[in-house]
Amino acid sequence: MHKMFYLLPAACLLSACGRNEPETYEVPKQPAPVAAPAQPMGSEADMAAIQSAHAAMAAHAPATAFTATLPEGWTEVPGSGMRKASYTIAGTAIDFYLISLAMGDVPSNVNRWRGQVGLPPASPEEIDAAVQSFDAGGHGVKYIEIYNEEGGKGIIAAIIDLAPQFWYFTAKGTNEELKAHAADIRAFLESMKIN
Repeated sequence: MHKMFYLLPAACLLSACGRNEPETYEVPKQPAPVAAPAQPMGSEADMAAIQSAHAAMAAHAPATAFTATLPEGWTEVPGSGMRKASYTIAGTAIDFYLISLAMGDVPSNVNRWRGQVGLPPASPEEIDAAVQSFDAGGHGVKYIEIYNEEGGKGIIAAIIDLAPQFWYFTAKGTNEELKAHAADIRAFLESMKIN
C-alpha cells in the first residue's frame, strides 16, 4: 500500500515530461505597488529621506489648513509628492512651495539651502544674525534670504513652528527675480492665518 502511494506521484511526473506544449496558469494579480514620489536630486533627496523617516509621526499629525493673501500675479497650484502647495508667480521662474516635516532645525537647514546655491556652510552665529523671526497666525516663523551673488541663484525660506510638525516654505530662483519678489513673499507669509 505504501509503495503504491509513492509510485503514483512519480508516474504523474513522468507522464507530464513527454508533453511539448507549455501549460499556463492563472495567478491572481497582486495589487500594483504604490510608486514613491520621484526624489529630487541632491539635498532635496535628503529631505525626502527625512520625510520617510518621519512618516509615522506625520501620518498621525492633524491636518492643518491655512489662508493667506495671494499677491497680485500669484496662482496657487495643487501640491504633489511632498509638496502640500505650490505657487506660480507670473513673469518669473521662481519655484515656491510648501512641505511639512517633523523636524525644524534651523542651522542645518540653512546650511543645506546655502549648499544648494553653491555657498559654503555658515557658522551658527552667522546664521543667527541672518535669520529673521516674526509671527504668522500665532505661530513662530524663522525667515531667511540666501543669495549667491557670484552664482546668481538664491533661496528665500521660512520655517513655521507647528510642532510636532514644521512647515517649510521655500522659494528658489535667480537672485534678480527673488529680490524683486521678496517683499511679496514676506507679505504672503505674514498674512497667513493657520487653522
